Amino acid sequence: MADGGLPADGPAQVGPVRLPAGRRITGQGRPVVWATDEPVPGAGLAWSALAGVHPQTHLVPILLSGLQGQPSRPWDDGEFLPPADITELDRMDAAGVLASGWADSMPGEEEQEDEDTQAWFAAALAPYGIRFPGLAPACSEQLDTARVRDTLAALEPARVGLVDAGRPADVLALIGWGGAVNRYQTPLPIAAVLRSWEARFAARLLEVGFADIRLLVERPPASTAAAQAVAAEHYALGDECGGHTGQALTTIAEIAPALINAPIWSFWWD
Repeated sequence: MADGGLPADGPAQVGPVRLPAGRRITGQGRPVVWATDEPVPGAGLAWSALAGVHPQTHLVPILLSGLQGQPSRPWDDGEFLPPADITELDRMDAAGVLASGWADSMPGEEEQEDEDTQAWFAAALAPYGIRFPGLAPACSEQLDTARVRDTLAALEPARVGLVDAGRPADVLALIGWGGAVNRYQTPLPIAAVLRSWEARFAARLLEVGFADIRLLVERPPASTAAAQAVAAEHYALGDECGGHTGQALTTIAEIAPALINAPIWSFWWD
């Protein structure tokens, strides 16, 4: 394997991790990810070991999932957008992305005249209003190492993927992931937010599916007030959020409790 390149087809040795047979998956006429052919037992711990040697290999690990009932999508079916230019991320602001998403979620003029709609949005956004409240402060308290390891160890077997990338936040843009294309024309806005979350919450891309992602979070909010501020960002970014619960949560009141000391954040787009 050349430095900084994807492994060749077949079994792969990446740092201390021996991966079973896999292959390069192509999209838009180019290799986008190397992925094992079959789910790997202990995939979460393999992900952790691979993440630990990323500075040497330049390969970001992700766990692969597919569309329910159609597990080949998007990976084996090659459903990818053209790669995005990640240099644009240097000019993108997470606060701006989230403020725009918050504004886009507001009801239209006709809906604003409906009292039931007004009441629903008031409840969904509480304790906030129609304006995005701004970025949540960074969290400094680290989850216990054993808690993180236990979380990873408990993950179901999954295909393990490797992407040639400088940081996990850039993976969706580099591979041309189209899972949120109904809301974002490219994955760049999501990548801009993920970069910010890497810095503020030590949140790293863990799993990528057809229209959903999961993050491993080592510095999640530890109080209700902190969780509410982070929940506002989740509300603005995704169509549905799950925290560590895996449930479809759509209001600040639902999302916030699921984030307190939660090592997993999940998102889904329609």
